[in-house]
Amino acid sequence: MSRDPHTLAGAYALYALDDARDRMSFEDHLSRCADCEEEMRGLRETTARLGAAVAQEPPPALRGRVMAEIGLVRQLPPIPAPVAAPEPRAGSRRSRRSRRSWWPRLATGLVAACLATTAGLGVVAYHTQDLLARERQGNQQIAAVLAAPDARTVTGRAGGGVTGRVVMSRSQGKMVFFSTGLAALPENETYQLWRIGPAGAIPDRLTRPDSSGRTPPVVLGAPGDATKVGVTIEPAGGSAQPSDQPLMVLTLPPA
Repeated sequence: MSRDPHTLAGAYALYALDDARDRMSFEDHLSRCADCEEEMRGLRETTARLGAAVAQEPPPALRGRVMAEIGLVRQLPPIPAPVAAPEPRAGSRRSRRSRRSWWPRLATGLVAACLATTAGLGVVAYHTQDLLARERQGNQQIAAVLAAPDARTVTGRAGGGVTGRVVMSRSQGKMVFFSTGLAALPENETYQLWRIGPAGAIPDRLTRPDSSGRTPPVVLGAPGDATKVGVTIEPAGGSAQPSDQPLMVLTLPPA
């Protein structure tokens, strides 16, 4: 194996090691390296979650939202019945003229309702497709970082069993963060990530754990001259500067 085996964990997790000798050499290294074994478990779990996200069907609530939009379509007011006009005889000219007069109004109302409903469906479908497209794009960026030849993984820990990982690729110009064990926060607070370097802390992505305490993989900004990644608790919406000391700091590998 011509490369440092520690740099091959991301490619191996994505089944991107094409050379059979590299795979065998890394598997031999994996059986003797506890750090790489732990890293592999985290990366494999992350790739499985990425695959599940891409395969996701439109949310079940979509149909309910569409049906609710239909109920908001403004209907035409009822046409008042004539008060003093005598009832025309069936087949008379006046009867035929009366039918011709109400039919265009009814047809216009039906067309307007159909157009409004179609517009509502189009807006909901557009937003759904936009969200799925952005999710797929983010997943592709994450996969590219994990499989990059120069990908390096660093791990940080905090109290209460909190573990965070950053996978960094300078060739991709990106970092990926994910974690386990973070406690749930109230709605008015969020976890914020920071790239920390000589110029201080630069605000980056916000993240929230799911019900099991895991945060989804998120793509951070370019490493630049950052030497660390920190995690703080901030007000909802994030902060321009850290409000408190980081609850976890991960030291990035040197360039």
